[in-house]
Formats: sequence, structure tokens, C-alpha cells
Amino acid sequence: MVRVTLLVLIGVLAFFSEALSGERVCIVNTYSIPPAKKLEKLLRKELATRNYLVTEGDCTVRILIGTPAVEKALKDDAPGVKRNIYTFVLFPEVLGLNRKSNFYGVRIFPLPSRTVRDFFRSRRLRRRLVVVPVSKEMEKIATLYLPRKYFRVVTFSDTPTEVFRTLLRYRYVYIFPDPKLLKLVNLLTLLDFGKKNRLVFLTGLPDLAHYGVDFTEPIDYKRLASELVDLIEKTPRAKILPCPLKRGYAESKTLRN
Repeated sequence: MVRVTLLVLIGVLAFFSEALSGERVCIVNTYSIPPAKKLEKLLRKELATRNYLVTEGDCTVRILIGTPAVEKALKDDAPGVKRNIYTFVLFPEVLGLNRKSNFYGVRIFPLPSRTVRDFFRSRRLRRRLVVVPVSKEMEKIATLYLPRKYFRVVTFSDTPTEVFRTLLRYRYVYIFPDPKLLKLVNLLTLLDFGKKNRLVFLTGLPDLAHYGVDFTEPIDYKRLASELVDLIEKTPRAKILPCPLKRGYAESKTLRN
């Protein structure tokens, strides 16, 4: 019995020795939405599988979920933290994260050009110019992510109804993550107008599939968790990695008919 107990203790000690010999990881999740909670759960599972020690403080690596967590980390001078890893940040370039030496991230939605490319390829269609309605407050940010070669940005002041006439000149509409546009009343008004006029809506925001958006791609949260944990030890070529998507794509019934 003593021998068995010693064997068990040796195994336990070996496990903790391996865990403690690596990095100490903190998970800082500032979002209570289900996708963020799901990701945190997957992260904890992945970290445990790889024998990383997860702590509430005194960490050498921080995994940051959400823009508020990143903004706080940017202001926080924590000398013991060697690396900050983040996701759930819509516009990392706006925060200058692509220029921060110890910040590495994974996008939480695909770049617009990727979504549009995937749509036209999946439908075997010739690529055409895509119109993007955005509020004037978001115009400067939107133009950073919407190359003029593929997109035409049209701005509105209060509601997207202001640009409905312009939208009719195009067949395809991309929905950008614009807070004013995503107000429920504005979003539903836009989608209702589009259905009546046979417009095709594309977006990189998978939640909008529930509202009848014609094309979006689901995020692979398991891969996202794995890639975030990979960044603890690895230094990638790019400071911001692309959003991992599930194979295939999601589209509404209206587009399939």
C-alpha cells in the first residue's frame, strides 16, 4: 500500500513539476457573452491538457478576452508579464496592437476581403464590387479594413435608410461591425429593405445568420483556443493571426433558393 501511495505521489509531483516549470498563465475575460464564456472554458481545458499552470495573479503570460481587457493591459505596467495574447478585439490595428512588441492576437472575425472572397469562390461567381453602409462615426475605421479595390463605402448620419437608394445600384452588401448599423431597429430595417429588393448580404459576424444574413462563416472556437495557447511559446510571423473558421460556410435559405 505504501508503495502504491508513493507511486501516485511521484506521478502527481511530476505533473506539477512539469506545469510549474513552464509559464504561469492568467485568463482575463471581460465579456460575459456566451461565445466568450465558451472560449474561456475551451482555453482552460486546452491549458490543462498541455500542463500549463493557470493562476489568478502573478503570471508570466496573460490571455486577454475582449477589448476592455486589452486596453487595461496596455495601461498596466506589469514587469513580470512577458507576453500578452488576445482575441475578441474587433479592431486591433486601431489600438496599435500590430506595433506592440509583446502583444500577439487572433482575430475574432475574418477580414472583410476574406469573407467576400470566400463567398464568390463558394458560389463560383465573378467577383464584383460590394457596397458597405457605415455610419459617419465609423467611416475612418471602416476604410482601414475595406480596400477600395473590392468595396464601396457609403456613409449615413442617423439611419441606413439614408443610403437605401445608393444600395440599389449594387447586388451585394457587406455588413460591417458598426455599432449604429447593428442597432436592432437599423439592422432589421436594412435587411427587410434588402429582401424586398433582392440584395445579397455578406458579413464576417456569424451571429447575424440568425437574422437572415445571406452569407457568413462560423468561427471554430476549438481551434481558436488551441491557437491562443500555441502563442504562449511560439512567435508567429504575423502579429495578428487570422480568425479560424469552420470548414464550409453558412448561408440563409433565401440564398439557396
